[in-house]
Amino acid sequence: MILKLANLSLIILIALVALSGCDRAQKAVLDVPFADATMDETMTDMTAAPVSLVWLVDYPEGGKDMYLAWIASIAPTLTAPAEVNRIRSYDNVEEVTPHRYVEFKFDSFVDAMTYMNRPEIAAVFEDLPNHATQVSAHTFIERSDYAKTEADDWPVKGVIFVNYPLGGKEAYLEWVASVSEALVSPPQVQAVASYDNYNGESPHRLVTLEFASQEDAEIFEALEAIMAIEDELDVQASSWTNHTFELRSDYIKE
Repeated sequence: MILKLANLSLIILIALVALSGCDRAQKAVLDVPFADATMDETMTDMTAAPVSLVWLVDYPEGGKDMYLAWIASIAPTLTAPAEVNRIRSYDNVEEVTPHRYVEFKFDSFVDAMTYMNRPEIAAVFEDLPNHATQVSAHTFIERSDYAKTEADDWPVKGVIFVNYPLGGKEAYLEWVASVSEALVSPPQVQAVASYDNYNGESPHRLVTLEFASQEDAEIFEALEAIMAIEDELDVQASSWTNHTFELRSDYIKE
C-alpha cells in the first residue's frame, strides 16, 4: 500500500509541475503529502470523494469583453476531456473581487489531476494570467456536512470562504453539525455543499448555497436564523468572506 501511494504521489507531483511553472504551482507541489502508513483517508479522498477545482478571476480594467472572447475560444478545449463532469462560470453580482467564479467538478482527485495534466488543459491554465489581472486556483474535496444537493442550473450561487482557527478545525466542524439543519431548511435555498481545501491553504473551506433567484438569496440572508449563524461564524472561524454570483453561459458540460 505504501509503495502504491508513493507512486500516486509522484504522479500528482508531475501533474502539478506540468500545470504551471509559476511560484504558486511550486508551492502546491511542496504542499502535497507524501505517502506513509497513515494515508488511507487521503487515498479515499483521492479515489472516491468528489472534487471541485475553482478559479477566482479578476477581469482586466475595461477588458471584460476581451476576456470573455478568449474564454469562448478555449471553452471547447476545457469541456472536451471525459474526466471533467461539469463546468460552470459565474459573475460577482457586486462586481468586486473576485469578479468571476469558475467551478470544475470531478468524481475524484485523481480525475482532477488527470485532467489538469493534459497538455492542452495545462496550456490554457498557463495562458490564463495573460487574460486576467488576478487569478487563483484551488482544489476542494467535497464533504458531507450538508444534505441538500438538489442538482440543477440554479442561477444564483452564494459562496462562502472560511479559514479555520489555529487548532480549531474539529470544534468548527462540530458547530457546523449543530447548525446544518437550520442552514438547509429554508425553502429559498435549493442546494448547499461544503468542501475542504486539499492543500490546506487559505481559504481552508468552501461552502456554496444555490438559489432560484437573487430575491430568494436576499430573503434567505435576512432570515433571523441565518443572521444568527453568520454572527456565530465570526466566533467559530478565524476569518470568512461571502460573495453572491450569477450564472453565465460560457460553458455547457454535463
